[in-house]
Amino acid sequence: MIDKRFAIQMLPKPRLKEAINDVLYVHNLIDPAHGVVDALQEAAEEDIITLKVYDSDGAEEWSGSVKLTSISIGKPVELAIPKAPFEKMLKAGKDARLQYSVDRAGNVRQSLPLEITLKH
Repeated sequence: MIDKRFAIQMLPKPRLKEAINDVLYVHNLIDPAHGVVDALQEAAEEDIITLKVYDSDGAEEWSGSVKLTSISIGKPVELAIPKAPFEKMLKAGKDARLQYSVDRAGNVRQSLPLEITLKH
């Protein structure tokens, strides 16, 4: 029997509006790109959602956060991601990974990562 009391449930992966089948054509991107965290069922006022963009080596390239309000609970959260980090990764021959976390009074949960292939 497996003890599941300590199993960590990962949140669903984010979306990148401009990606087509998980491919981002960086040169076609009109600044900024839009990272989307779909509405979370257990979201509460004051939760902080932080979206991060990493390169394929795991180096953080960009981070943005938003605090949920009574108006934003139950709705998707969209964060504007500048084009520059994607251009930098493309020039270095790397791909991107997007991942978000939800912080509720110091209790942090992570999402599954979204892997994005970068192309010209």
